Amino acid sequence: MRAEIENVVDETKQAITLLRRHL
Repeated sequence: MRAEIENVVDETKQAITLLRRHL
């Protein structure tokens, strides 16, 4: 379960980075 959570957090960080770049 912990690995899945870390994966979700990683994807979220990438999404935030993309949003910041877009903005």
